Amino acid sequence: MKKNNKKFDPYNFESTNNYESHSDLIKGGKQIGKKTKKKDVGDYKVQKRNVFDILKVREKMLVKELLPVKYKRMSENTFAFFRGTADVMDYDLKNGYQSTIEAIICGDAHLANFGFYASKDRQLLFDVNDFDESRVNMWEYDLKRFLVSAFLVAEQQHLPKDHTKKCLQDAVKSYRKALQNLAALPATDRLLFSNTVDNIVNTFGSIKNKHTKKLLKKTVKTALTKDSEYTVKKHTKIGKDGKRKFVRNPPVTKAISKTDYSNIMKGYKDYCKQSESNIELFLQQCKVVDIVRHSVGVGSVGTLCYLMLLQNYDGTYFILQVKQALPITDGKTVYSDSKDAGTNIVNSQYILQSASDPFLGKFNIAGKSFYVRQFKDMKGSIDLTKLDWDSFKEYVDVCIIILAHAHSQSPKFPMIIGYLESHDWMEKEFVKYSKKYKKQVEADYKDFLKRLKKNG
Repeated sequence: MKKNNKKFDPYNFESTNNYESHSDLIKGGKQIGKKTKKKDVGDYKVQKRNVFDILKVREKMLVKELLPVKYKRMSENTFAFFRGTADVMDYDLKNGYQSTIEAIICGDAHLANFGFYASKDRQLLFDVNDFDESRVNMWEYDLKRFLVSAFLVAEQQHLPKDHTKKCLQDAVKSYRKALQNLAALPATDRLLFSNTVDNIVNTFGSIKNKHTKKLLKKTVKTALTKDSEYTVKKHTKIGKDGKRKFVRNPPVTKAISKTDYSNIMKGYKDYCKQSESNIELFLQQCKVVDIVRHSVGVGSVGTLCYLMLLQNYDGTYFILQVKQALPITDGKTVYSDSKDAGTNIVNSQYILQSASDPFLGKFNIAGKSFYVRQFKDMKGSIDLTKLDWDSFKEYVDVCIIILAHAHSQSPKFPMIIGYLESHDWMEKEFVKYSKKYKKQVEADYKDFLKRLKKNG
């Protein structure tokens, strides 16, 4: 396993001193784009390969007991497989053409990684909500992964193929226009813009389709009811001893050893000390009453993930999620030290989201890095299996605008505008690449299922 010793953090950008304004940055991006050929952006040749050869680097860091759970979830359909193989696409993107324009990227910007959550002032926001793969890299990694995911969801929903292609070309235009609109805002407005549902609709356009409105209304209603109290009731119960504890369901949710419990508590104390003063004071009024290991998602299955049940002096409960932060890898190279991983994820989340969880934090313990956040407080996501054609188009458009806002926090984001403006074929070529790469995902998925079956 090759290791790259280059310092890795969300602020590791090349200097922008050579550019005096956004206009200069746009010109710089345009110059790079002018040198770019269609085949650079749009070509991809499908390979026959054993996808486990790329996955094995990451899997060496995972809990072996949970790999069967991970594989089962990835086996459900092509999109689920895609969600669990960010490393694979990262490997392919790294070995293909790169624009050389860097941004802080989400790293796994697929359609299921956008959703609702509560801000500090209890407003419901809609934003990117997964940052395990976040780092400084080529901006187009996010755009291409987003477009591939859209193709996969469209096929899953049996949406018209020709229309999907045109829809995604329009989505790339929306991404460019959103960046242009954001570049025109005062810097502080761009930084502090809040991705509330109302702001998104009012700033970027109205949601017209009745089915979309119904789906959105239902999702928002569900998210608003899934507060801390709801989450506690769903995941815990009062035992015969009269104490509230998590419901065990091994191997997904299981008790932990005394050593692990002790380590997590040591890390938790460090996390409390590093928290903002108001959060630290609040946590001083709480006691930890239970900790379990609990697996979530698809791509995250296999990482160490714990739930902590806390009780306030007033008798109420809430849950914190403690999730292992793994170093970034593209299948061959590990790009960051384990001790920096939690810091990288927390910093990236603060930068890329318009507002973040007030309990967001991190700690290192026993040679591993973890980050902390609330568990499912007012969180919700659009059910992608309920999307019809009109709601798919609107959902894609909203998500790609959110992605543009995340990218606009990076110093060189105006270069992306210039790059996309450099040729009138840019939108088509990005979509062309993504449609070709979708075939690679399908080929890898087919091989993945065959090898799983062969190995029992």
